[in-house]
Amino acid sequence: MPLRMTGMTSGLDTDSIVSALMEAQTTKKTKVENKKTKLEWTQNIWTGLNKKLYSFYTDSAGKMRFQSSYQTKKAASSDASILTATAQSSASSGSYTVKVNQLAAAQYVTSAKVSAKSTDASGKVTESKVTSDTKLSALGFDTEGDPTIEITAGEKTINLNVDETTTVRDFVNALKDAGLNASFDEKQGRFFISAKESGADGKFTITSKTMTGEQVAAQNKLMDSVDYSNLSSGDQDTVKKILSDLKNAQDTSAAADAEKSLQGISDRTAKEKATEYYKNKLTDDMLSQYKYETDGTDGNGDAHKAGDIDYSKVKQALQEAGLDNNVYTESDRLIVLKQKIIEPAVTEKLASEEYTGKIDNAVTSGLGDAGIEKQSERYATISLAVNGYAQAMKDGTEQSKESALKLLGMDDIDGSAVKESADGTGMVVIEAADSIVQVNGATLTSSNTTLDVNGLSLNLVSASDREVKVTVSNDSTAVYDAIKDFVEQYNSALSEMNKYYYADSARGYDPLTDDQKEAMSDEEVEKWETKIKDSLLRRDSTLSGILETFRTSLTGITVKASDGKTYSLANLGITTGKDYKEYGLLHIKGDEDDTDYADSENTLQSMINSDPDIVMEVMSGIASNLYNNINKKISTTTTMKSALSFYNDKEMTKQMTQYKKDIKSWETKLSDMEDRYYKQFSAMETALSKLQSQQNSLASYLGSN
Repeated sequence: MPLRMTGMTSGLDTDSIVSALMEAQTTKKTKVENKKTKLEWTQNIWTGLNKKLYSFYTDSAGKMRFQSSYQTKKAASSDASILTATAQSSASSGSYTVKVNQLAAAQYVTSAKVSAKSTDASGKVTESKVTSDTKLSALGFDTEGDPTIEITAGEKTINLNVDETTTVRDFVNALKDAGLNASFDEKQGRFFISAKESGADGKFTITSKTMTGEQVAAQNKLMDSVDYSNLSSGDQDTVKKILSDLKNAQDTSAAADAEKSLQGISDRTAKEKATEYYKNKLTDDMLSQYKYETDGTDGNGDAHKAGDIDYSKVKQALQEAGLDNNVYTESDRLIVLKQKIIEPAVTEKLASEEYTGKIDNAVTSGLGDAGIEKQSERYATISLAVNGYAQAMKDGTEQSKESALKLLGMDDIDGSAVKESADGTGMVVIEAADSIVQVNGATLTSSNTTLDVNGLSLNLVSASDREVKVTVSNDSTAVYDAIKDFVEQYNSALSEMNKYYYADSARGYDPLTDDQKEAMSDEEVEKWETKIKDSLLRRDSTLSGILETFRTSLTGITVKASDGKTYSLANLGITTGKDYKEYGLLHIKGDEDDTDYADSENTLQSMINSDPDIVMEVMSGIASNLYNNINKKISTTTTMKSALSFYNDKEMTKQMTQYKKDIKSWETKLSDMEDRYYKQFSAMETALSKLQSQQNSLASYLGSN
């Protein structure tokens, strides 16, 4: 931006002069902005109108061209306490005899109350509340035999291996993983378990099994092969997973994978043992340098024995290391010696090639002093243990452990029904079942309480020995309502188009500037802009074509029916209104909601009752004509419009892009013009300033002479 000298010499109001000069040019930019604003409003109007028209085209017009829309059936039940019924258009008219023998049910299990009991040394039994966090072992589960709870629902089976950490929540989650609804009510102390779907296919089973003595022994042998009790928690978890995988393995590959994993754990343990052995040995060797070699008396006259710590040597070592002995007691000096001198030296030694080689050799060749067997011997032990465990799990059949599930308030569940015990505290099982229904003597089944047969949908309420009569007939009321809805949707679309096409002129109204809006109230601004928006499609040629298509496709068409006669909407009692300013809106004569024709005879209802097929032929033919004509308008694509669009959306988008370019161009042009004006005035001020300076100098010169 150039330096602006605003009348410093001339005294002129430069800003006002420039503003006046720019005003005329700015008006040109404002005109383009107004066009852009009006186009944006027009696009928004067309977008909303297009959505409404397209919805009518696909929904109302689309449906009413099919004869199925006029073949609506209704079904009536003689006893709604047993069943209700609905009918599709495909249902055959007539009577059906129905008997509901059995209602579908989902399998449901309610456990007996679960309690945690403990017995003290005196034999006193204490009962405590069970929560979701209660461990199953606290309920009495014996984890020695690796008990497993097997849950099968449909084709899915979940095995929950119970150990010391397994909780009530874990059991509930396993049930959920199997695809069941499950919860534990802490207040009632009961499990509530059910299938997610009703019907016989929703049957599920819950059983508990534990390993045989041979299987337990094989498991212990495998764990001993890697010294399980001395492993880290992470390695213990790995071993547990290996046991689980071998237990459920379907092929021999699992054993090979298990051996490899366990060998890795064994090697890692051996390396840790060898490292610890050499660390202790090096520490002892280095510490021996600070011990008395023989029995005797030290410099203070205190007796000592061979092998005791010579604290004078410790003190000397600390001094040589630059550590201040004065701040330590004798016992502390020994600790500092180990931490600051011996441990770093040992660590460095262990990292040397000499000792890494010794450690690696111990892992491979063994080291008796460290309790490390040869790698080949360890591997052989592991292989034998793995194969022995796998064979034991394969050969031995896990034994049912009835008491295990009893601890959870249940027996083994095989899907059979179990009635509530006499005292009301035992387990209850509702058996999964299909609905069994006899329709006209034929026995049919359903997995739920709804049965669909031959276009008839039966909603089963209760089983009964009584037969129910279901009557299927044409639903004339539904047909009438469908035609009435079609007319209403048509009128709604037509009214929206009429609103814009026949709007009052808004000549002289332009979009308001920011300054103009500030001078008006919000209500005034809204009225002003609404006036403009409503008039944007006034007498629009595109909208005119759509209106013509809508009107002539209905009121200007006739259909020849199967009886040889020709019909129009007027023959069905559907006509245009008495007021020409409705511009083609339709009315149904005799309809109770039509204020203009409510007192007229309802021809449409009469024809539906007497000649439903004729009404179907005529209405479907007229609706098809409207649908097809609308389709022609929106299916064609051009450089000006897209498919499924009633208006020239592409042309408007292109025009909007041009307006934006023009506005940007004008902004640049006006900015340059303003700068040029200020440069000219600045030059003038500079010239006047120089002239004034020269005049003052000359006057001063003449005055001095």
